[in-house]
Amino acid sequence: MTVLSRSTLAVALLVISTALPAVASESVTRTRMLAAENIASIVVEAAVGEVRIEPGESDAIEARVTLIAKRNTGIGALPDVSTLQMSATTRGDQLRLEVDSKNIEERWVLRLPKKVFSALEAKLGVGEVKITVPARRIEVDLGVGDARVDAASGAISVRVGTGNAEIRTTRENVGTVEGTTGVGGLTVTGVDGTVDRHWVGGSIAGKGRGREPIEVTVGVGDLTVTLTD
Repeated sequence: MTVLSRSTLAVALLVISTALPAVASESVTRTRMLAAENIASIVVEAAVGEVRIEPGESDAIEARVTLIAKRNTGIGALPDVSTLQMSATTRGDQLRLEVDSKNIEERWVLRLPKKVFSALEAKLGVGEVKITVPARRIEVDLGVGDARVDAASGAISVRVGTGNAEIRTTRENVGTVEGTTGVGGLTVTGVDGTVDRHWVGGSIAGKGRGREPIEVTVGVGDLTVTLTD
């Protein structure tokens, strides 16, 4: 039986280690602090994951995204998310946040200063959207998943293909309320108007005491609208 010397063994291990492929990072978190003075509207866009927009404690916009490698099929290597960066671009007074990559899950958290933005938009293919800050206009476009908007003021527009939508705001904020669900349950509180519940869906045509419109469309899933005093 041949016994390898220490030097020979070290060389052998080095050859083996250099022959093995590098292990890609499977998750990474990117954070940026962005000046808010010249920003009026914010757009966040992702394919799969989560978008949360909530109140912050500073005068800046804090944007954080955790990127998780995902495999669309059972074969192939996971993408190396360590090479990915958050894209924060401005055009005029609009800030756009996204990550240019496929096969990843994106978990966004935006913490905003107390200023009221003219528009907040979240565009997500699959996942969850939650917005708990007011704006003059709030828009959510979600393919599959759950959307929740809880804001005291602002016009609200939510579109969900398959999933649930929950809207909560004040009666003093809302003018007209229009909502439909093609297949799913319908729960309405504090809305003056007509609520039609069908066997497989329902619709709302009502109003509050204010001026801002609410428009919500759910293809398949439950719709909840709550107006508070």
